[in-house]
Amino acid sequence: MPFTERSGARIWYETRGSGDPLVMVYGIGGHSGDWWDVFPALLEPHYRLVLLDNRGTGRSEKPSAHWTMSDMTADVMAVADDLGLERFHLLGCSLGSIIVRHVVREYGPARIRSLSLLCPPNGIPATEEDLRTALFWDPARPLIESARASWPIIHPPEWIARNENELIDRFHRTMANPTPARTFQFQLQAAQAAPDPNPAVDVADVPVLILHGTIDRLVPPANAELLARQIPRARLEWLEGDSHNFWAHDPERSAAVLLDFLASV
Repeated sequence: MPFTERSGARIWYETRGSGDPLVMVYGIGGHSGDWWDVFPALLEPHYRLVLLDNRGTGRSEKPSAHWTMSDMTADVMAVADDLGLERFHLLGCSLGSIIVRHVVREYGPARIRSLSLLCPPNGIPATEEDLRTALFWDPARPLIESARASWPIIHPPEWIARNENELIDRFHRTMANPTPARTFQFQLQAAQAAPDPNPAVDVADVPVLILHGTIDRLVPPANAELLARQIPRARLEWLEGDSHNFWAHDPERSAAVLLDFLASV
């Protein structure tokens, strides 16, 4: 599995499948393994997936000093450059959707074939309790208890009941190489300090998909509605009954909507 250090940090990535490249950027604290299995498997017969671990996560370098939004966008472009990608589809989920919007703002749209924004934050926060439960675990509690408390913020309750063993197994795998607590803080601070990327996306000649679950508690659906008004040409699609991590709990429907969009551009 290759690394690139073109952006000043050691960034891990891998490619899967064949076809036009689709670069996939994960959200806060997560990494390429958090796309789960089925969603990428449904995409890779159609596209060459480029999965990277954001700095501070997974197999990428975990710096101890603060970083900026420009550092995170540089990491994405470093991977694209390392692979020699002239043009590519670009997808980000949650905080990753902020990063990819800033890629357009900082580097322009010339190399971007399309922009897919999954559960995109856009200035309308979750409740303080949901945000704390999902992202900022109490170190005094057993970690598995904090994990269990976070699941209803990002998955539908009935799906959790059916998939509890898988969630527990993935929790233990995550704990084998955990994301440092500082990464969550650094990523949030970088996003909050950066300027609004939406005007640059609005004027860019790039097709845009906004895909959101209707019961998302971590990034309330009003974020997608507002973003669609700010980028009027964007295609807004709702996943009825889905929560935040819909690629995990509804991969077939998520992939179908995404593939339909990508085939249209």
